[in-house]
Amino acid sequence: MYVIIYCYCILKLLARMLFGVVLSERKAVQLLTHIEIKFNGKFEPSTFKKIKKFQGIQQYIINDSFAKLENRYTNTIERENNKLYFILASLYDDLMDENIVSKEVLNQMFLNPAHAKPESFNEEVLINTHLKLLNLVQDKEAYQKVLNNIHQAQIDSLEQLKNDILLERILSITERKGGYSLLMCRHYIQMSANEAIDNCWYQLGGMIQMTNDLYDIYKDTMAGIYTFANTQNEFEKIRDQYVSQVHKYKLSIEKLAYDDSKKLKFQIKLSLIPALGYVALENLKQLQGKADNLKPFKDYARKDLIVDMEKVKNIIKLIKFSYQIAKNKTINI
Repeated sequence: MYVIIYCYCILKLLARMLFGVVLSERKAVQLLTHIEIKFNGKFEPSTFKKIKKFQGIQQYIINDSFAKLENRYTNTIERENNKLYFILASLYDDLMDENIVSKEVLNQMFLNPAHAKPESFNEEVLINTHLKLLNLVQDKEAYQKVLNNIHQAQIDSLEQLKNDILLERILSITERKGGYSLLMCRHYIQMSANEAIDNCWYQLGGMIQMTNDLYDIYKDTMAGIYTFANTQNEFEKIRDQYVSQVHKYKLSIEKLAYDDSKKLKFQIKLSLIPALGYVALENLKQLQGKADNLKPFKDYARKDLIVDMEKVKNIIKLIKFSYQIAKNKTINI
């Protein structure tokens, strides 16, 4: 029976994405182009591409999966909100990465946008988008707490440029940065508000951030950014920390106040995310081989650390791990 349910959920998800992501990307391009005309500027090509691509993926895999717990898919307004979120998050990340504005200015733009004074296209669009999202959320007090927490996590993440940062601090920043970033999105969807559903969004966000870190080992190492994935030289320790976050996420699903059949379908669709992490972990295991430790990551070639998910063998691994994760089987890698 599980095999049938799994295949049905995954095939239905992939079919919806096949036809829906292209349309979603087209609408994202229209929105971004309209903003460029309105504010007389241009998004960086990499930022434009990132917003266009990832807003649709989150829409179908994450947002619709949460909405489906309440017997529906997200509506037109909620899909528009998702695009606005990706504009806000992407521009905020760009300003953080470029370090071209002071901490005080960044605080003003994010925590008190109505009084901020933008000096560039990116700043003006960020503030305008931020105000739109602030005005549309229902529980403004809860949303503001999330904003405060994600902003603090982003500020704290600058510590990851220091080579003496402790692993415990990295793990704390990673969970908060990913968790609160995704928890913001809960407020753009009209669904029952409770602590359990908020925790599920949060734990999923933490897991997504750790998954990103596994795929960005080469990039982060070259940039001098210290993450849980590139500061340790033992595969087993990296694996155990990732598995721990996956466990916290799966436990948060168990605590949701929905019937078991809905939670199973929800877990199946979202199992693709931790499955991505396991594919990357298996690559690290192969790199370590029979040695006691991994080499310093700076000593590996780029091709050794990049996991190409367009390869058939990795797609097969993804489905295998996804199937096992959703079935709550222990994965031995």
